[in-house]
Amino acid sequence: RLGILHVGQIIEEQADFEKIYKNAWADNANACAKQYAGTGALKTDYTRQRTQWGLIMDGWNSLIRYYKNNFSDGFRQDAIDLFLGNYSVDEVEPASPLHVQKDWKFLALPIIMVVAFSMCIICLLMAGDTWTETMAYVFFWGSASSGTFAIILYNGKDFVDAPKLVQKEK
Repeated sequence: RLGILHVGQIIEEQADFEKIYKNAWADNANACAKQYAGTGALKTDYTRQRTQWGLIMDGWNSLIRYYKNNFSDGFRQDAIDLFLGNYSVDEVEPASPLHVQKDWKFLALPIIMVVAFSMCIICLLMAGDTWTETMAYVFFWGSASSGTFAIILYNGKDFVDAPKLVQKEK
């Protein structure tokens, strides 16, 4: 009906058209996914032609999505809610619901955990003079890493970047 194929032509026989169509489809999926999820779409290489590298990139994008969704994406949902009209700004409200003061632990604890875990790995890779010295360092840094991880898990909801705007009642 659109005049792309002549009468009697079968789409499966049009390899050039199929390639162009699948690439356009995958590019559109990437654009939509980047707007909503912050990463490219998953399985676009399957649409084009599945590869091992595409499988690895799907895993990487899934990890990035998990991090963004839980720790740095609340503002994106707030923007979508404002854009779609799910939240309306109240001019008489004195303070912005978007401005929330974060406590020191939101920056300090993840940094401490990463440094302690890194030091634990370094102590394992660069053994000390004696076996007991190495184990003491590994135990200390492993305990510090585990302790801060436990504190972060215990206060997990405080670390999640949830949307701050409340949807309107329908």
